[in-house]
Amino acid sequence: MEFFCTISYAQTNLSIPSETKERAGSEMSDRHAHIQEIFNSIQGEGIFIGLRQVFLRFCGCNLNCSYCDTPETQIADSGRCRVWQGCEPEEGFEKPTELSENTIKTYKKTVDNTNRLKFSKGFLTLENPLGVDIVADVIKEFWSPATKHVSLTGGEPLLQSRFIRRLAEVIDLPLYLETNSTLPDAASDVAGLIDVAACDIKLEESGMEDDCDLLRDKTLRTIEIFNNNNCSVFVKIIILPQTTSATLISAIKSIAEINPEIPLVLQPITPPINQSERPSPKNITEMMDAASRYLRDVRIIPQTHRLLGVL
Repeated sequence: MEFFCTISYAQTNLSIPSETKERAGSEMSDRHAHIQEIFNSIQGEGIFIGLRQVFLRFCGCNLNCSYCDTPETQIADSGRCRVWQGCEPEEGFEKPTELSENTIKTYKKTVDNTNRLKFSKGFLTLENPLGVDIVADVIKEFWSPATKHVSLTGGEPLLQSRFIRRLAEVIDLPLYLETNSTLPDAASDVAGLIDVAACDIKLEESGMEDDCDLLRDKTLRTIEIFNNNNCSVFVKIIILPQTTSATLISAIKSIAEINPEIPLVLQPITPPINQSERPSPKNITEMMDAASRYLRDVRIIPQTHRLLGVL
């Protein structure tokens, strides 16, 4: 049984050019991007769990996984971007997130009227697409003494690889990339700029039914690209109720062939996300043992930010 899900553009509502399927970002601007939201919160997944990060959530994704917890980001051209400094905007919050006069001035240069800057329920919304300068200014304002990374997430951030390259030129901050690992050409474009690469492997039960071999090759190439560059890499696999050790074994062997030192996170799905059941503790521990025969660092880590009630 193949361990990867597949690319299925027909199941999404994306308006991404066909050539983007092969080379992410080829038609995307290096100075503007559609952003879903920018905020400062706590990393709730993976081996850097518990660290503060400024999250930059890009719009658009080339996959349509059944368990996606941010389905709104599958739309490539979201109208407005929400920004706030706290972990979660509060209902009825009277004083909205404030940006400095310099940041507001930068933003106004990118739009043709001031009405495009709006406040609502404790957070500010900016009209997309956002210029790289305003994104950089917001990130710098939201940075705090405890903050460790800028988390590039989505959606699939590598669809905006050219914008990421430009952003890296104007902010001197550590970049943490969360990727579905299916866009190796885009990964090559930014690998030298990324400090941490959190690479997903999608299993067959993720809900796709196209070319498994194609996705397998692209995923392994992407992981290898980041492993060969000067960045910290770990792999994350979502564990569904129907996932078994037999489902995992091909993926585990492939990671080990690249580098057996790459940490692996087995992340049990967090209901409710189109799922009513959790993987059993027995199955999860059996999968951990199976993976540990090939990899030296295997961890079971659920989504903790949901437990804390933060984004």
